[in-house]
Amino acid sequence: MRFVKVIISTVIVLLGIVFIIENLDTLKQVVSLKLDLYVTTFQTPDMHLWIIILFAFFLGVFTTSLYGIYELYHQRQTVRQLRHNLEILAKELKQASATAQASATAPEPQIAPRSE
Repeated sequence: MRFVKVIISTVIVLLGIVFIIENLDTLKQVVSLKLDLYVTTFQTPDMHLWIIILFAFFLGVFTTSLYGIYELYHQRQTVRQLRHNLEILAKELKQASATAQASATAPEPQIAPRSE
């Protein structure tokens, strides 16, 4: 599975490089982002478009990494709980097997015939 992840990651990086090379002139344009909230206005300083795209990419990587860390933590808690349940079931199985062996070695009670 790791091999497939490496291949997919490599293909994505190569596609990104091809995108950058093909659109180099466009990505060098200077842009400014503006947010108008009717009460106040925020505006970024002039910057190249490739910086904004790179920032958005790394923001996505960071967000995905946080989600991956959360999933890993959740899976570890689930494994811990399942191991605990397995230990409890193993103890119950040992007790049941000891009880079954004790009852198998004990003599069976004789049923007296009914006298009529």
